[in-house]
Amino acid sequence: MENKRKRPPAFKIEIPASVEEKVDILEKMKKVRSHLVEKLSRPVNNFDIIENLLDFWIKSKSENTESERAKIPGTYISATRSQVNQDFFVTSLPSVKKLMATAESHGKYCGGKLIVKKVIKRGHVASLKISCISTNRARHSYQWSSSPYLPNGKYLINERINHAFLCSGMLPSHYTRFCNGARMGILSVDARDNFFKKYKIFVKEEYEESTNTALLEEIGSYEDLDGIDIITDARHGWRKNAQDTSVVAIGEQTHKVLNCVHVTKADDPVTQRHEKHGTEQVYRELDQKQVSVKVHTHDRNMAINKLVKQSKNGLTTNQNDTWHGVKSVKKAMATVSSGPMYLKERKWSEELHDKVESVATHFHRSIRNSEGDASRLTANLDNIVEHYKGNHKECHSTSRCRTDPNYESKRVIIQSPVAEKLLNSVIKNSIIYKNPNDFKLGRDTFFVESFNNTLNIYEDKRIAFGTEQYKTRSYLGTCHWNENVGREITSITYKRDPKAPRRLKGKKNYKKQTFVFRENIWNRYMKNVFSKRRK
Repeated sequence: MENKRKRPPAFKIEIPASVEEKVDILEKMKKVRSHLVEKLSRPVNNFDIIENLLDFWIKSKSENTESERAKIPGTYISATRSQVNQDFFVTSLPSVKKLMATAESHGKYCGGKLIVKKVIKRGHVASLKISCISTNRARHSYQWSSSPYLPNGKYLINERINHAFLCSGMLPSHYTRFCNGARMGILSVDARDNFFKKYKIFVKEEYEESTNTALLEEIGSYEDLDGIDIITDARHGWRKNAQDTSVVAIGEQTHKVLNCVHVTKADDPVTQRHEKHGTEQVYRELDQKQVSVKVHTHDRNMAINKLVKQSKNGLTTNQNDTWHGVKSVKKAMATVSSGPMYLKERKWSEELHDKVESVATHFHRSIRNSEGDASRLTANLDNIVEHYKGNHKECHSTSRCRTDPNYESKRVIIQSPVAEKLLNSVIKNSIIYKNPNDFKLGRDTFFVESFNNTLNIYEDKRIAFGTEQYKTRSYLGTCHWNENVGREITSITYKRDPKAPRRLKGKKNYKKQTFVFRENIWNRYMKNVFSKRRK
């Protein structure tokens, strides 16, 4: 009994059937059993029969599914040689979904194949006439557009591309060449002009919000609220006898544009007086907002000097850009440090050949160490000659020539009376020495120069824009600048520059620029479009 093989566990399956059905099923199982015995070459039981039947059914079903999938066309499309020069158009996801829904709805009641009968280009949008090829007499046709419509009856895609064209600063000629080269349709001049007439209002709104916010930030950056410091400059629309001029006022603390005044020949027929006219308007608008100016810095326009000193009755301190002042010193030093041999030691001296850059640096340090005192600035400039003669008694207490006991000058010591006289003449004839009150605070205008470079993106100096176009592009440049000035620095790259061997600070790498103002302008425009529909 112990050696007898144990019987495996079993389970029962109840099959509801009549006697005839039961006989029929048992006959079929008998046939399957005989086939399995031949196939497996061993005895089989009911479990083997059921398992093989189920496996066979599942396998046959999966093969049928794969064959059905093979009938579905692939989404990959390869371009033929004849297709590469075709015209293109722009579409949107809702339009594609609409086309799919139309094809699906058509397939439910008609077995005909849909084909494109006609394509009509409307700017960057295409309107397609779609018809079906059916065996019966019924013919179905549909009109499909690659862009949704806005409440004003315009295509969304055309309006969006118009917006992108203006906000990018692209010139009309560039836009035309780009679209023709891409063969993606083009908006007509009338369509662009009509869009611009409505669009410019919202650009101005964004500009006003940007400058008002910048003014509040500038006021809030001072501990005392008795006024702000500004930097101004003028940028002419083109290089000679310009029709348009942009006069910009930038905050000293935030470096954001507080106002960008547009002056044309209608305001003053003389281009050279545009900067004064624009600066007066800047002051008028600040007075209307009850904001006073403590320090006004500019790049030494004599008309602005007079305006600030006389019109403001001493309430505003006038300051000129130090870089422009030192630039003239370097130019003068170049003439006394080299020249023809027959003028040597008369008009120029060899002892000054290595002091062009260093004298310019001394001017900057003299201004920085004057602590806002004009008389001290003059004294610092007078001491430059003594420093190069080897007398450091009056040099600034923090200078290396005073703090380092082992200091040795890298420059040639001045011993020639001619060299001393020539260097003295350069210093005393400089505009900084003659006008120390205009340079005593050591202010710069390089942020205005950078802003003018940003305006070049939107206002190419080679192009004569219309008045409204010029103003709108100035507004866009201002929004661009105010959003991105003062970005954080991610890293500094130190790379030797043969053109600037004395540059030691390295190149600053800033965070990526943002363009939120573009979306704000678009949202303003769309809000206006949809509000009119509700009315």
